[in-house]
Amino acid sequence: MLLALGSAQAGDRKPGGDGATLYHNYCSVCHGDKGNGQSRATGALSTQPRDFTSAEAKRDLTLERIAATVKHGRPGTAMVAWKTQLTDTDISRVSEYVYARFVQGQPQAAGAGSAISGTKAHGGREADAVSTPVRVDMTAGLPNGLKGDSKRGGVFYLANCATCHGARGDGAGPRAYFINPKPRNFIEENSRLRYNRMAIYVSVSEGRLGSEMPAWKQVATPQQMADVSEYVFQTFIIGKPVAAAAR
Repeated sequence: MLLALGSAQAGDRKPGGDGATLYHNYCSVCHGDKGNGQSRATGALSTQPRDFTSAEAKRDLTLERIAATVKHGRPGTAMVAWKTQLTDTDISRVSEYVYARFVQGQPQAAGAGSAISGTKAHGGREADAVSTPVRVDMTAGLPNGLKGDSKRGGVFYLANCATCHGARGDGAGPRAYFINPKPRNFIEENSRLRYNRMAIYVSVSEGRLGSEMPAWKQVATPQQMADVSEYVFQTFIIGKPVAAAAR
């Protein structure tokens, strides 16, 4: 039974699959494949993602609260509103998956999630997501209905980001040699597999703790962050150069 959420907010788009697939494509980049808030992106966020497996989550989270958070986001955190990207059916499915799988701790059916891990689970055990890299959904858009302009983003990138990340996105900007940890190399394969528009936007907005990557939400508008995210995605992640790129 799908949770009723009201009128659809995502146009005529078709549901994006079952709850496990939706969770992997849209949520695991921050909350982790095991729902414990531990992912490759966790260290890049100034506010830590919810650990759905914690005692606090088991005490406080209801299916309705999860669905409302997925739909409307959570102000003051990196959790964005997904109502512009997901249909109400999608939100219901992913919320039910999170509640059953992580909050209630129900086991995943044998073979379920094989598209997520890249291998079929054996004996109820999940495949090692770290050793089995999976390409995230590169069709996912920006949060809150934002549309990035890559040309404007290129101007912003060259003025504010290239000194560390390099004009070519290779992490070899003029300041990179004395920065530790090193700036992100957007053109390496690992980045191309992991960083869709949403992941880039979250990193730009929230910064990276323990590094020189600032939280740009303190000084840039959501539209500016959307523009530079679109530029990085188009130019470096999927390799479609735009005129503003420096060569």
